Amino acid sequence: MAKTNYFELIDELAGLAEDSVRIASSSCGKGALREQTDIRRKCDALICELETALFVDFLPPLERDSIAVCAHCFSRIIDKAADLSASLEEACKVNGENWNTEGEICQKLAQMLKKHAASLRCLRKPSQTPAFKEFRKLLGEGRRAHSDTLRKLNAGVLPRS
Repeated sequence: MAKTNYFELIDELAGLAEDSVRIASSSCGKGALREQTDIRRKCDALICELETALFVDFLPPLERDSIAVCAHCFSRIIDKAADLSASLEEACKVNGENWNTEGEICQKLAQMLKKHAASLRCLRKPSQTPAFKEFRKLLGEGRRAHSDTLRKLNAGVLPRS
């Protein structure tokens, strides 16, 4: 039996990912790099705690891999949000544009991920897995908004995320 509450750790990582995306997509990234660094440190500490617990607790290998993959996905979201903060700070200096549409979609996606991560603790059967149709639709809208953003930018300043 697992001694660590993995759902709590996943919820915390989802919350950090949501915070990171919110920071990256608001106010053109001004002053966001310090906040992103703090979030990154918290994320790294949680990932280390989670991975240590995965090796200590008795879990079937498939569950261990699933938990680790989920945690590292939230870590990548935080990395991408930090990249976006840095890119948008430069882009806003050059273009003075407002990135609200793309930022709002990213925030909605992060909120949906957090909600779905919280629902993991309630699953008892594979049939209870949430449908991701709405998430995929919103993700498509986000890709279109990102393409529109890229068209507006000068060629020398491109957001990486």
